[in-house]
Amino acid sequence: MSEDINLDQKLEYKGYWYLPSAPELKIAGFVTYYPNEKITLELIGAFDEEIETLFSDKNEPVIYGETSDAKDISLIQCYQYSSLNFAAGFPIVRYTCNYMIIGKYIMSLEEKSYYCASFNIPELSFWCHPAAINYTVYSDEKEQETKKLCLSFISTDFQSKNDIICSVDINEDTSIFLKRRISYNETTYRLKAHLEQYTYVEIVRKKKSSILDFLSNIHIYEDFISLATLSTVKSSEITLFDNELYEQVGEKKFYKSINIIHPYSDREDFLGGKKQDYLFDYLAIKDIYPDILKAWFNAPSDLYPIRLHLIDSLKQKKVFGSVDFLILIQAVEGFWWRFRDKNYRLTNTISKKVTTSLNTIMTELVNEFKDVELLTKASIDIDAVVDSRHYYSHFLPKSKKPKTLEGITLFKESKKLRVLLICCILSFMGLNNSQINDIFKKSNSEFL
Repeated sequence: MSEDINLDQKLEYKGYWYLPSAPELKIAGFVTYYPNEKITLELIGAFDEEIETLFSDKNEPVIYGETSDAKDISLIQCYQYSSLNFAAGFPIVRYTCNYMIIGKYIMSLEEKSYYCASFNIPELSFWCHPAAINYTVYSDEKEQETKKLCLSFISTDFQSKNDIICSVDINEDTSIFLKRRISYNETTYRLKAHLEQYTYVEIVRKKKSSILDFLSNIHIYEDFISLATLSTVKSSEITLFDNELYEQVGEKKFYKSINIIHPYSDREDFLGGKKQDYLFDYLAIKDIYPDILKAWFNAPSDLYPIRLHLIDSLKQKKVFGSVDFLILIQAVEGFWWRFRDKNYRLTNTISKKVTTSLNTIMTELVNEFKDVELLTKASIDIDAVVDSRHYYSHFLPKSKKPKTLEGITLFKESKKLRVLLICCILSFMGLNNSQINDIFKKSNSEFL
């Protein structure tokens, strides 16, 4: 993985920029990436200096760049806005861009090639410790003083088999590898050395795939780690390697990195020293990690919005409101309608004409997970949840929904609903009640 590209740091590249359809017309300028905000391109001049064009809402699907440090850049989905000082004699044209691809010219994110991808999530190394460095302390038994401290590690290269923690075949085409990596740098005269270990993920696809295909896989994995860590996580580095883009030195191929830059507005600040209050870490699910990951990736599309609601509910918010409660209860309802209602009707011989009430939904789901101690201890107030759901959704008179909750009581009941929703999601991923109960017991999260 490239070490000088980080989505949490500002980036800027100067060079010449042009449209793929007119490579002879190159305009000087610079592109800037602002973490969590935007990508902007500023040109000293314009591809088309007609006044009408300068101040129109003209967009460019792709703009190419040749930077001063010899990087090939593709800016994708660019939206123009301009300024013109008639006294200066040239316009300043600016674009906001959705994606910046560093290392390769492409025409679109849908363009396919034989890629593999690696990405780093800062929280991942804490969720799954890389355990790549071993150290041994030698001491004098009599004097009980440390005589020698030895560090040992195996150097890892791209696509090395020695650094695999776990590999999972998601389907016939896609495999996901959880890997460890060592980063080692030493200063002049070897007076000081920097040694770092971290965990990252690699995705390998057998067929030709697009950048969008890989971004989709990466986002799904980010959501999985968000659930596991009970926080919203995003990759700090995304790197692709093209099977046809390399330099040959003797018999060895050195693949060129292709970095994907995209401003994630919902990234949370990560501090390496923060308390790791996770729902579960890798060691807690090590034996069933492959099965869980397969279920997570191969979930039907119906589960996607439910999963999004769950991830959204995990965000640490300064202000809690009724909308946050509705997100949770709607996700619980969605889970029931998609995965439980049909069997419930068949088992109880209930006509399709009869709509299952929210009170029944809540009662059945709570009873399904009655073996989960945390949920039982929470003791969800079903009547209050039902009244609150109808009141905040339809703004009925409070006299008709007397058990409607507000303020801190609504917040506390929402925390209980989050536990129920997590039970639903973990159940779908293949965990039984005993395993779910064990995960909650081992969890040290104060967020539950």
